Amino acid sequence: MRIPRLAVCSLGLSSPEQAVALAFLAVRPLEEHKAKVEAMTLDLALLRSVQHFAQAFKAKNVSLHVLVCNAAAFALPWSLTKDGLETTFQVNHLGHFYLVQLLQDVLCRSAPARVVVVSSESHRFTDINDSSGKLDFSRLSPSKSDYWAMLAYNRSKLCNILFSNELHRRLSPRGVTSNAVHPGNMMYSSIHRNWWVYTLLFTLARPFTKSMQQGAATTVYCAAAPELEGLGGMYFNNCCRCMPSAEAQSEETARALWALSERLIQEGLGGQSG
Repeated sequence: MRIPRLAVCSLGLSSPEQAVALAFLAVRPLEEHKAKVEAMTLDLALLRSVQHFAQAFKAKNVSLHVLVCNAAAFALPWSLTKDGLETTFQVNHLGHFYLVQLLQDVLCRSAPARVVVVSSESHRFTDINDSSGKLDFSRLSPSKSDYWAMLAYNRSKLCNILFSNELHRRLSPRGVTSNAVHPGNMMYSSIHRNWWVYTLLFTLARPFTKSMQQGAATTVYCAAAPELEGLGGMYFNNCCRCMPSAEAQSEETARALWALSERLIQEGLGGQSG
């Protein structure tokens, strides 16, 4: 994919302090390409924040050729967002879903365009359907008594692939493709910081993990590789296509998750003012 030389990279970040620091780090390697990096506040745990981010982005009247859904919450203690949903599910899936929904007209207008959804190999170790094969909301946004942080993360990563596949089916006729990726286990990200046990395990695993650059490679490949022009609905690991779990390939589950996500957004916004 050919990205314009005078490109604008917008970073959606949850806090102003994080935004300033990461924007500074991001812009340095791009200076020679005359690319502009800007940071904007985006809290995926709050639907109104996603809405405000999308409005602010649209007001810039710029093209959107690549949208990377990269944020993730991991090993969080149980909590509900202000929208009434379990936090890991909302940050990792529903917030991204809503963001893409709000920006899909910009993506289609900018076509050819790509969406890259960062998932994980951990999607293989869970399911989100009940014993009858129907999507089970209680597994996606569990009560405190039924919550296990690792399982919540795994289920959200399964949602990522289902969402990416369904998005591709819906938008590819309009020139927008979507692929999901596994970035690899990265010691240098902050994803493991929420519980000391995970910090210890990640430290022990350091020799077998990827650097930030290596972890980003598959995402960058799916965002820019010329050979992927017009191709989507796939899952990549180490810059190679691989097959996700059987449940991640279910079109029925993907459609059910899409419908549920739309309903949850309607309900979440309906209970708020402003």
